[in-house]
Amino acid sequence: MTKTKTDNTKPMASNNDQIPFEELFRKTVALNKKFMGQGFKIWSEMSQKPKTGKSPFVFKPEAYSKAFTEFAKMNLEYYNKALEMGFSFANEMIDKEEPSGHTETQPAFVLEETAKAGERLSLQFVLENTKTETASCELVNSPFTDTAEPANEINIKTTFKPQSFTQEPGEKDTVAIELHIPKKTPSATYSSDVEVVGFEPSFFRILLHIAPPVKKQANGNVKKRTTKKK
Repeated sequence: MTKTKTDNTKPMASNNDQIPFEELFRKTVALNKKFMGQGFKIWSEMSQKPKTGKSPFVFKPEAYSKAFTEFAKMNLEYYNKALEMGFSFANEMIDKEEPSGHTETQPAFVLEETAKAGERLSLQFVLENTKTETASCELVNSPFTDTAEPANEINIKTTFKPQSFTQEPGEKDTVAIELHIPKKTPSATYSSDVEVVGFEPSFFRILLHIAPPVKKQANGNVKKRTTKKK
């Protein structure tokens, strides 16, 4: 959009939050590497001893081979689980720091207008692609809600012309908005947020004031019908 907003997103987890986990993971990996290295060293020394007619193994060689294979598999599984835990921890931290929905709490701009129930209202705005790449745009708006009572929604038909389009870098387009206000819309101020897909997280707001209906006054010149007695 043409207007810029200050980045209000919260930073991800700080380094102080990551130190305990990273330090524990590093020390555990180092300890397992040490055990693996010693295992390979012992196995290598035992396999290189000269043949004296007496086996250097207390148990059958197959038993040592199986035990060492299982130990190596256990360590590989441990590394895999540790990595999975690390990824899970990182994803959880990201989900906590990045809430869903708009990452900006204030609209880029507000289109404000006053109308009456039953009217058709036309609005427009200019959208400029300030990015360096082509943007595919689509306009999507939330339901109109009473600003005083957000639980109260009103079905105001909203049409964008064009609804979706493509913009080259630096290109500007005028977008028209047509609002069809139901006849029985109560007088109040209604709000709808419009997201331009392709320009996230920016959005703009339509603020619509529905004025109370004008009461018709009785015409003083209207003659009253009377009944005459004969």
